[in-house]
Formats: sequence, structure tokens, C-alpha cells
Amino acid sequence: DNVIVGSREGKLCWFDMDLSSKPFKILKCHPKDITNVAFHRSYPLFASSSEDGTAYVFHGMVYSDLNQNPLIVPLEILRGHSRGVMDCTFHPKQPWLFTAGSDSVIKLYCH
Repeated sequence: DNVIVGSREGKLCWFDMDLSSKPFKILKCHPKDITNVAFHRSYPLFASSSEDGTAYVFHGMVYSDLNQNPLIVPLEILRGHSRGVMDCTFHPKQPWLFTAGSDSVIKLYCH
């Protein structure tokens, strides 16, 4: 029922399909194009990667009570690639994020 989409303008758009076809929340977090958005299978985490060389990690939670709005909390800005981050994905069991940069480097971020 909820979808998060990254745009070429560096915006993350959270859609709650039960409420409306328009975005519930728009986050302007990256100054350049967003290249990927990833969700963790077990933890309430999602991340976005961008051509600006960063990845943002968010806590995102949807409540079973339909009167309560979804919760989005920015957690971390990950830097370390000399050029853009082309892809990001979470480890299947741990809260770790892998990023692949256009600098031909794959990084693992674990906190």
C-alpha cells in the first residue's frame, strides 16, 4: 500500500496508495539525480543513492492504525565514493548497506 520513488530532481516521494494517488510526503534530500531506492526485508529501513556520491538511510514505518501517518526519520548520510553512487542494497539479514559507485568501488556500511 506504500511506495517510495526516487526522482531525477533528487526528491524521494512517499505514496500511500490508500490515501491518494498524489505523494503523501516529498523529501528533497539529494542535490543530484537519485539512482536507486532500496528497502530492508526485516528492518524498517530504506535508503536512497544518488549521483552526488552519497547514500541516505531512513527509518520508515507504517502503522496498522490508518489514522496515524507513516513515520519517516532520516538516520545517516553516507559518503565515501569519489563519484556518483549508482546502486544500493541492504544485506538480507543485517542492517548493513552496500553501495556501488561509478568509481568502480563497492562499499559496505555497517553501524
